[in-house]
Amino acid sequence: MKLLALESSCDELSIAILDNGKILSNIISSQIERHKEFGGVVPELAARLHLENLDWVISSALKKAKIEIDAIDAIAYTQAPGLIGSLIVGKIIAETIAMYLNKPLIPCDHIQGHIYGASIDNEFVYPVLAMVVSGGHTQIELINSVTDYQIIGQTQDDAIGECYDKVARYLGLPYPGGPEIDRLAASGNSQIYPLPIPKTTQEFDFSYSGLKTAAINLINKIKQKGEEVDINNFAASFQDVAVKTIIQKFDLAIKKYQPKTITVAGGVSANSLIRQEIQRLGNENQVPNIIIPKMEYCTDNAAMIGKLAQELINISK
Repeated sequence: MKLLALESSCDELSIAILDNGKILSNIISSQIERHKEFGGVVPELAARLHLENLDWVISSALKKAKIEIDAIDAIAYTQAPGLIGSLIVGKIIAETIAMYLNKPLIPCDHIQGHIYGASIDNEFVYPVLAMVVSGGHTQIELINSVTDYQIIGQTQDDAIGECYDKVARYLGLPYPGGPEIDRLAASGNSQIYPLPIPKTTQEFDFSYSGLKTAAINLINKIKQKGEEVDINNFAASFQDVAVKTIIQKFDLAIKKYQPKTITVAGGVSANSLIRQEIQRLGNENQVPNIIIPKMEYCTDNAAMIGKLAQELINISK
């Protein structure tokens, strides 16, 4: 079965072609440069750029896959969650292609797509415990099958990626701020600027609003004293606490649920410290399968939606 998958939930438009689960192409149109001047994603602009970039994205995907559009057997797309305008554009594109080809349409969940993106090169052994970290989500999911999953903990306010970007903006770093903080932290001392580890009522829930506020307040205090903020040390101090927050919770979840596979998913799974710490947790807890996604599958992409759709197709046979 040849599948065309489409991802358009935020500021990337991506189309992938898969043949019985094998990825033939995965084309991504990133809008980062267009949103940089605003310090973040502008929803209306993102939706408009999806339409502008559609022609070359779909033609590039088909060309790289070396197939014609008429060879497609099904179309998958991201249904939710995401920016409403971007999701609507993607839905209309997918529906139009499906109607033109008279082929079935498979709506997919964006978060589940991220999780299954980690299994593109490594099949899951269930149960799977997944840490989802992105600009809009921070949660732990227990997955028993592609249709049986449970959110056992999630952020009560800001997501980890959102916290990274807001603190980075306050430090004067360019958008997107997460990768910049990760890069600078590699040369910094994480013990220089003390920041609190956020606490929550529920065992596996998260809160990043307090960390964001504490970081901003500390930056203000330093500047009010007429001192300069050492960017590298501050980045390292902030990242140490931000990552420690999720790792401590994930460690507790591993011990409680005893999964056969652990993985990390979402845009922030590209963070070097998170990848390192997830691997360490898996080793220390003797988890049989530790899956860290390839960098190309961390950020939004259509291959992950195609992988999820293929899994849904497989169980329906």
